[in-house]
Amino acid sequence: MRVGVDEDGEKASLKTLVSALLLLKRLPRTGWLEEGVKNPESVASHSYSLAVMAMAEAEARGLDVCKAVKMALLHDLAESYTGDLTPATKKKIPKNIFHQVERAIIRELVSSLPPHIAQQYTELYEEYLERRTPEARLVHRLDRRELVEEALWLNKRQKISLNRFGIA
Repeated sequence: MRVGVDEDGEKASLKTLVSALLLLKRLPRTGWLEEGVKNPESVASHSYSLAVMAMAEAEARGLDVCKAVKMALLHDLAESYTGDLTPATKKKIPKNIFHQVERAIIRELVSSLPPHIAQQYTELYEEYLERRTPEARLVHRLDRRELVEEALWLNKRQKISLNRFGIA
C-alpha cells in the first residue's frame, strides 16, 4: 500500500487512525469503571480479545476469517470520539441517530486512507451494524460473549456483581 508522507516524514494516511487507536488503548470500559473494577480493560484490549475470538470461531465455522477479524477490530473504533457508552446510555439516544453519528466518525477516521481501503472499511462497518452477513452476526454474538467472559473473570477476582450484565 502506498501511503502519503507529510512534512515530518510520517505516514499521513495513518495519523488520524493512529490517534484514535492511541485513545482507545487508554479508554477504560465504562461498565467496569461503574462497577468499581480496579485496572479495567481498555476498549482496545476488548477489541483485541474479540478479534482473536472472531478469528478462531470464523475459522471453525468456515466463514471469512479476514472479514470477521476486520469487523471485530473496527466495531468500537467510533468510541475514540464518543467514549465507551454503556447500553443504558445508548438507550437514551435514538438508534438511527446514534448509528448516523458512528458512521460519520468511521468515515472521518478512515478518510485519509487510500480510497479503496476507506471504502472497504466503511462497508465492513455498515455490514457489521446491519448484521447483514454471518460474519457480522458472529462478531455481534462474540462481542456479548467477550463481555460475559470478562465479567465472570472479574467476578472471580474482584467479586463484581453479575446482575447488571444479565448473568446469574
